[in-house]
Amino acid sequence: MKHSKSMAIFSLSVGLLAGVSSGSLYAKETSLVPEPRGVLTSNSPEDRMSQEMDSHEESEREKEVNILNYGLDTDIIAMLDEFIANKTFHYLEELDGILRRTRSVALREKIIMYFTEAKDNRLADYALEIIEDPFDTRNSTVSLLFKYVSAVKVEEAGPLARTLLEDEYVEYFEGALTALADVGTAEDAQFLAEYINREELSIGQQQSVMKALGRLKAVETWDALVDIAQNEDKNTFVRMYASEAIGAMEKPESVEVLAYLYESTDPNLRASVIKGISHYPKDDTAQAIIIEGIKDSHYKVRLESIKAVKDNKMQSAAAHIVFRAKNDPETAVKYACFETIGILGDSEGIKYLQDLVKEKYAGDTAKVKASEALLAHGSSSALDSVVTLARESLADDKKKNLRYALGKVFASQENAGFAEICGEYLAHKDVATVGTGLDIYARNKFPSVTQTVQEIADGEKASANRTKARKILDRE
Repeated sequence: MKHSKSMAIFSLSVGLLAGVSSGSLYAKETSLVPEPRGVLTSNSPEDRMSQEMDSHEESEREKEVNILNYGLDTDIIAMLDEFIANKTFHYLEELDGILRRTRSVALREKIIMYFTEAKDNRLADYALEIIEDPFDTRNSTVSLLFKYVSAVKVEEAGPLARTLLEDEYVEYFEGALTALADVGTAEDAQFLAEYINREELSIGQQQSVMKALGRLKAVETWDALVDIAQNEDKNTFVRMYASEAIGAMEKPESVEVLAYLYESTDPNLRASVIKGISHYPKDDTAQAIIIEGIKDSHYKVRLESIKAVKDNKMQSAAAHIVFRAKNDPETAVKYACFETIGILGDSEGIKYLQDLVKEKYAGDTAKVKASEALLAHGSSSALDSVVTLARESLADDKKKNLRYALGKVFASQENAGFAEICGEYLAHKDVATVGTGLDIYARNKFPSVTQTVQEIADGEKASANRTKARKILDRE
């Protein structure tokens, strides 16, 4: 499995400047030599536009190729940052070569991050080689390689990570543990269930081990985790993660254990019990505890219970959610209830939210949160309520902040019903409002509004909105 570093470097020493082998599976897609393009001879507007687009694509490709071939390390890093942000993954073969040749730690680590985001397995052998013998490599690089094997699910990394934990290499503890949690086996879970009892582990490390066990969901460790969750001498957070872990295993026996643990006086533990028991939405006892959690005296428990109702669409809890939306003293809890009402679609709750957006003296934040929930509900009456509120804000410059906030909500969703209000944003005299309208259009590309966006893009004066409109229309 382990490859010689010298062989790895030799195999790629042909270098980026020499181009990619014609036999590569990726040669056509990722070659650093731009492909020749045909010459358009027609003078039609459509052909001229096509030719301009081809020329633009070619110039962009040439720019990227030149950066890879001749650019500073910082230039390549900046380009990769842009690729990662846009989730576009080009030149993977070439970047693999650069990774193994470069002496720049910053560039090497950025390339590892890039391959991690791409979830491409080209670096698997390289990562395994380093993880097996990480001592001559910077800790930051090793840490990134642990994240890489976790993202790409390189199962061969499991035994290597376990060895580092067994040998107590503290500097690699978190990375190795994360990798083991993502690619480990039932045997690894058993190892961690025993490993957590090591005296040399700090409380923080014990918590990390318990989180890893929760992610592994190995039912073979259920008994050990129940013992930890019930042990009042254990650190509260360790018990919390144990409670969540046994719940995530979805063993019916977990409900009785968690029901008992819910009687704890520690609200953090009760919140974790709710998180664990939420995996059993059809169980009567689990439902009863979740509903009881909605009425818990501590807001953290209420929040976790409301989330459980939302995630499981528990209609049986709808009346409790509506009551909390109207009366809870904690703003965060009220807003969580708004969101849950939108998912459940409870008629009384929807009516309450619609009345709230019409309420003259209600705060803007509450109205925006209610609007988000109504749009999530998806009914035409819910949409009409939010659009009406937006129109009121467009007509009153004292409500600019509300207008912008609602525009962000519209821009965050795809909904054909937003076309008309998008046009009204674009037609407004306020520059920022027009910009918000462009954001709404960018997400939805309404045909009925395209002409207005084209007019903004064709404007004679240079402006941020003209630039934004051109980018949306792919003119720049």
